[in-house]
Amino acid sequence: MTWTEGIINRQPRTEKIKWPESGLPYMARQHAREYGNWSKTFLTHNGSVPEDLEDEFKTLLKPRLKPCDGEIAREADLRYLPLARVVVPEHRHRVFYVYPGQTSLQVFTLPSPQRTWQIAATVLGVLTVLYLLSLLLS
Repeated sequence: MTWTEGIINRQPRTEKIKWPESGLPYMARQHAREYGNWSKTFLTHNGSVPEDLEDEFKTLLKPRLKPCDGEIAREADLRYLPLARVVVPEHRHRVFYVYPGQTSLQVFTLPSPQRTWQIAATVLGVLTVLYLLSLLLS
């Protein structure tokens, strides 16, 4: 008698996809991550993708769900949050990010890129003046 035993173990490959990859400021992303009312869904290679996802993301996601050679199926846990970037002409130096929260819409405000550069230039100017003054006084 011959006793044969074996364990076949397959570790799944995990791939994180973030969409969009860039364009959303870090502070807005963190605020949305913490306070947003995220929708969750589980996808398989032959399941349907939720209709409220962007077409570009669907195009990015569908090829990754197709099984490769030797695979039976693929699946994905998806978490998504609709978010709008709003610029109001009366407040052109502010950018508003609006997304659904737990009980109501959440609005997160950041200075516009123009305003950020203006603030940085002002701070740099003040530091330069202080440096020059310190050189003159010493």
